[in-house]
Amino acid sequence: MTGMPWLPEKVFVEKESQGYPLTGRILDRLAGIPVSVVHSAEEAFSDIRYSRNPVREAKKRLWLARQRGSFIKPCPCTPEHVRCGYDIINVNTGCPLDCTYCILQDYLANPLVTVFVNVEDLRLEMDSYLSRKEGRVVRMGTGELGDSLALDHLTGYSLELAGMIGGRKNVYLELKTKTAGIRNIRKLDPSGNIIVSWSLNSIRAADEEEHGAPSVEDRIRAASLVSAEGFPVGFHFDPILHYPGWEEDYRAIVSRLFQAVSPRRIAWISLGSLRFPPSLKKTIRSRFPQSKASTAEFIKGRDGKCRYFSSVRIELYRKFLEWIRSSGGGAVAVYLCMESDFVWKETLEKNKGERKPREISFPLSLQRKGRACVWSR
Repeated sequence: MTGMPWLPEKVFVEKESQGYPLTGRILDRLAGIPVSVVHSAEEAFSDIRYSRNPVREAKKRLWLARQRGSFIKPCPCTPEHVRCGYDIINVNTGCPLDCTYCILQDYLANPLVTVFVNVEDLRLEMDSYLSRKEGRVVRMGTGELGDSLALDHLTGYSLELAGMIGGRKNVYLELKTKTAGIRNIRKLDPSGNIIVSWSLNSIRAADEEEHGAPSVEDRIRAASLVSAEGFPVGFHFDPILHYPGWEEDYRAIVSRLFQAVSPRRIAWISLGSLRFPPSLKKTIRSRFPQSKASTAEFIKGRDGKCRYFSSVRIELYRKFLEWIRSSGGGAVAVYLCMESDFVWKETLEKNKGERKPREISFPLSLQRKGRACVWSR
């Protein structure tokens, strides 16, 4: 996927999911592409399981099925690190993009690009869930187990979800993407509680490690269009890669971002450095032998993941904060993703007293004056 919307080579439909309206709409949009009705994802995946690169082959297939569990779950975060207070909406899993460092390569039991079609069940669950959250700030999004917009041209889930949260002022719906697929977003009326977010990287890192994704410039251009139409936007520099020349490369992207998007339209920026379970290193080396993502020096963190040394991570984050502030983003909320109390304190809280962040929280208003970070009191 570059500038073109992704299309599968084959579609597999779970037998019990044939009658759902979303199934019909997706199949209509994919007229001419072979469709098979099967009983399970295992059956849809069986003929490529032992191929040379089954994950890559799975990214060419679309699996339409029912969500049998809960659609909405608290983010599991990572042990021994600051929690994000985020709620995950699982409307799809798997991703047609093929980033070298992606944890989904090892994490998902079913590697097929999957869309859950039982929208009405989601609507009922959403109503029940949000009714229990009245008066509390809820930050939720779909970008955890798949890209929020990579399939939106087929599913229209951005429109469905926007309708579900309606005018609930206590709910932030975040749609996180590496694509430029904003056609459906631009059909919506701008709302302060619908945030469209982009995952960004340096141009070098994106070119070498984010296969199939639109260019960083295309992502920033899409963010500029959406923000100009009145939507708040977010940005996630995650994972930041540490390599010779990283400082110049990332500084250029931060500068470009603030040239294209007004700081007043930025809801938040998150920072996170490369981390992965040890098992993923073998997968990266097998699937992407030219990748340099896993060749740096790592230690095993308290959560068992391979991470850069804390001194390296602190240096990365401090530089990003410096660039964000010098670019006019001093009032933009910035937070760290899956980081320890110590790194938070040394990076964001150094001059904020001895507050110890336990869980990230966000104010109801996007008007943040003089805040360069977020913490719980």
